[in-house]
Amino acid sequence: MKKIAVSMRNRVFAESIMFMLERTGEFRPVRITAVSPDKLLMECCAAKPEILLLDVTPTTEQTTLSGRMQMIERLQKKQPGCKIVIFCDEIAHPEQAYETMRAKQEGLIDAFFYASVTAEYLTAALEAM
Repeated sequence: MKKIAVSMRNRVFAESIMFMLERTGEFRPVRITAVSPDKLLMECCAAKPEILLLDVTPTTEQTTLSGRMQMIERLQKKQPGCKIVIFCDEIAHPEQAYETMRAKQEGLIDAFFYASVTAEYLTAALEAM
């Protein structure tokens, strides 16, 4: 059973993902606050997840891709085995979706998903990680 931390600003989306992950029986999801990078890092280190699911949004500097990448760099030093997965909205923010895809190509993150991903595909991809 994989422990997955979910840290997203959109609470409804985060809760939906948590519910979906719990329902499969293959994952132990834990909610991590998205308030500040320091708090997120501290909670993630305490939870010790195998996978961290983050969203990227242009609403605050810390949730842009560059803000998330700064936090990810710090996390990888403390928890090198934690895989990083980013969610992005390819319809509302196509530029950010493109940048996220490039981050995956460059090996900076382990995976990315568009917000339109199906639950079946998401759980299968996470299980395969």
